[in-house]
Amino acid sequence: MALLSKLSIKRNIRALGQAAERCGCDAATLVGTVLRLWCKTAFPALPKPLLPYSKVLAAEPQIPAFVAVLGELSFLEATYWLSSCYAMLADDGYRKNLAMFFTPASLTEGLLNDLAEQGVDFGRQTFMDPACGGAAFLAPIALRMRTALAARGSRALKVLKHIEKHLYGCDLDKTLCELSRHFLCMALHAEIQKTNYVPSFNIHVANSLTSLAAYLGTLDVVVCNPPYRKMTAEELAPLRATYADVIEAQPNLYCLFITLCVRSLRIGGRAALVTPTSFLSGQYFGRLRKFLIRNTDVEHIGMVSDRQGVFIDVEQETTLTVLRRRSEEDRTHIRANVSVVSGGGQYTSVGECTLPNAGAVWPIPRSVADVALLKTATLSRFRLSDYGYRVRIGAYVWNRDKRPKFDSLLEARRAKAHTAMPLMWSRDIVPGGIVRLEDTSAYDGEHRFVDLGSKEHTSVVTSPCVVMQRVTSNDQPRRLVAAAVSPGVFDTYGGFIGENHVVIIESVSHKPVLPTTKLAKLLSTRAVDRCFRCISGATNVSAFELNQLALPDPLALKEALADGRAMEEAVRLAFGFVSER
Repeated sequence: MALLSKLSIKRNIRALGQAAERCGCDAATLVGTVLRLWCKTAFPALPKPLLPYSKVLAAEPQIPAFVAVLGELSFLEATYWLSSCYAMLADDGYRKNLAMFFTPASLTEGLLNDLAEQGVDFGRQTFMDPACGGAAFLAPIALRMRTALAARGSRALKVLKHIEKHLYGCDLDKTLCELSRHFLCMALHAEIQKTNYVPSFNIHVANSLTSLAAYLGTLDVVVCNPPYRKMTAEELAPLRATYADVIEAQPNLYCLFITLCVRSLRIGGRAALVTPTSFLSGQYFGRLRKFLIRNTDVEHIGMVSDRQGVFIDVEQETTLTVLRRRSEEDRTHIRANVSVVSGGGQYTSVGECTLPNAGAVWPIPRSVADVALLKTATLSRFRLSDYGYRVRIGAYVWNRDKRPKFDSLLEARRAKAHTAMPLMWSRDIVPGGIVRLEDTSAYDGEHRFVDLGSKEHTSVVTSPCVVMQRVTSNDQPRRLVAAAVSPGVFDTYGGFIGENHVVIIESVSHKPVLPTTKLAKLLSTRAVDRCFRCISGATNVSAFELNQLALPDPLALKEALADGRAMEEAVRLAFGFVSER
């Protein structure tokens, strides 16, 4: 769907919200009212939905207008937008707690096509979605089940009873569960109309993480777009024993859902997941990566290339993963097929990659050109530590730190500051350049100095270093934006403090392999940037991922530079990578 169409529908949804507010109706009543009017005209054989309905709201002109919009969309797109309408107009805190962001029909169809190619039989196998939301997976699966059964000669009643018995779902939200039940009836309207039989679908209000013990090890296929957000200590406490083998620090909710999906499968069963890419490389997903290599074959990883616009109001890199359950086995590594997936759900194969079983990051090519580079770069055992550097993140948080701060050195001196230390901001970093901190910030209203008081502070950087922008934007051509810090900063001020959006790569040796100016150029090369992109799916540049970034043999790099090679060419030669064909 074109961006303009999405914006138009979102405007319609906002208008619906205003109408509901005028009528004193909540989001559940709003979608219930829309659903009843939609079904009355397009699905007349169905019983009325079991959601609240308001005659007053139904009289508002925005309601039939939105029903007309739904009628212009494909069935699956229309169900997606009605579910999203509920999520967008629900209480903001409630929405975030349940992480209600639904899978667009294009990605759902692409992932189900992938399952079919892997050998899934929609006419015989059992399917479950443990976070079914608005039936983003259940409805298209039901349609595929109907098609497969009809191709084998099954009559309408047999089709309905088979799907009723072989399709399951659950969710924490009762409104979404009722939407899912009714969407399934709408998907099978022709069969229901012909037989006058309305299935009682197995859609239940439940916490999947604690309520699916009866299904463990039994299911053929589990499909899921799990909720994703950091878990609180209180909600994690009762789950620790059950998920101890994958929990690290403060885990993300979707880590536990991936584990549940795998455990629910019989040996040979498959899980199809729509998730953020962070589990491929994040520091606190290391145990999950080990669990997956021990218990599954990673059959396919699809990297969604369109970060913006895939999920409503979410800027998130996304991956579509197909896992096949196997008997538990310790393995040093496995291989996985990788594709790039467009926002419309089209897959383009980019080859295979090797996934290590050590909790380390999984290097996943993002394009065809990355495959050859990774084959050579991932063989390198050299990291930043081998160059004589370590990584840390700037410690200064401007909106929390209560110490006196000043716009200029002159202002700090007038205030008789104990220790006026300059602040390094992300905006000070010019790609490939040299950072020189002036006495006054170049940006209006951005303070330059902070008074640390009379005590010594470990947050002060006093060693030669390279600094990087910790957060990048989608439109920046490179993920690694690095520059060397001028020696004059240390000569003049004795050091600096980095703001927490600054990554600091500081020398831990009196004679590092490369001086800071050349290290900044090394990190700014296209080859190293592409290597980093293949181990990082987030816009944040994390210290964990930087420490795992494969770098060329430092001695081979120095030799190539001594021969007069430019840094870009020297890096490729030191990696042993010559051609980009």
